[in-house]
Amino acid sequence: MVGLVIGPVFVALYLAAFHAPVPHHLPIGVVAPEQVVTSIEQHSADHGDVFAVTTFPTERDARDGVTDHTVDGALIVDDGRAHLFVAGANGPAVTQTLVGALTPVATALHTELSTTDLKPLPAGDTRGLSVFYAAFGIVLGAFLFGLTIMGVGRELPHAWRAASAVAFAVLAGLVVAWLVDTVFGALPAPFLLAASIIAMLGLAIAVSTATLLRVFGGAGTFVASIALLALGNATSTGVLPAQFLPDWLEPFTHVLPVGIAVRALRGGAYFENDGVASAFVGLALWIIIPAAVFVLVHEFQARSDRAPGASSDAGGTPAS
Repeated sequence: MVGLVIGPVFVALYLAAFHAPVPHHLPIGVVAPEQVVTSIEQHSADHGDVFAVTTFPTERDARDGVTDHTVDGALIVDDGRAHLFVAGANGPAVTQTLVGALTPVATALHTELSTTDLKPLPAGDTRGLSVFYAAFGIVLGAFLFGLTIMGVGRELPHAWRAASAVAFAVLAGLVVAWLVDTVFGALPAPFLLAASIIAMLGLAIAVSTATLLRVFGGAGTFVASIALLALGNATSTGVLPAQFLPDWLEPFTHVLPVGIAVRALRGGAYFENDGVASAFVGLALWIIIPAAVFVLVHEFQARSDRAPGASSDAGGTPAS
């Protein structure tokens, strides 16, 4: 039943997230006369609030907004010129949406829309998907580690299991960061920063998986695979930004560990460490809280087993 349910849930979540993505409240900056700003806001309203418009006083401010990830793009209109600053690191879908929606604005001004990519993707990641593959790989490995440590490692002392989990996370973080950064040149983030975030993500998933199995027993496999694998990866923003997800899925990007880590990896690589500080805090909480719950539930179950009348002999008679 677990296998039968998990497959369709995966399919349903990924289709809900990606079968017909429509952007909403995509943050853009504008430096333009008031009538142009009004025109863009009207276009946004007519197409389901596709943009969240922020006006900047100068072109420099708008460029800074793109490079620090305050906005996904910035349109500059002056002296008959319409120029769009984008960040290719946001992914092709964002650039295509911005160009497609703002080209009519330039046409109305009797000019062509020119573009400049302030944060282009590296040659090793032309589609911007490497951060998703890195995150998905570590999440899958950590999920399997959590299952294993609660299976063949069930009788190990807490200290041994904790040491094993930390060793797994550190080694996996180093290997995955080496692959995505050094081998394939797909994520131009500082190596140690990428390795640290990936390691913390792996440890968070491993500990959370083990805790769910401790709390729910065999049903914990189902809960962990849906919450951490299916829902976590579908809302990681590794494929599409959060603004392209349905409203009911978008909040998970800011809560689940995969989305937290992906934002930090992308921020560390392209956007002046956007999301890095909050990722260290968020992932630390995803490690500490499940670990504390694991220990508390284990101790509670151990005391219950030691309580008078809690154990039985082979014939089912309560022990004295």
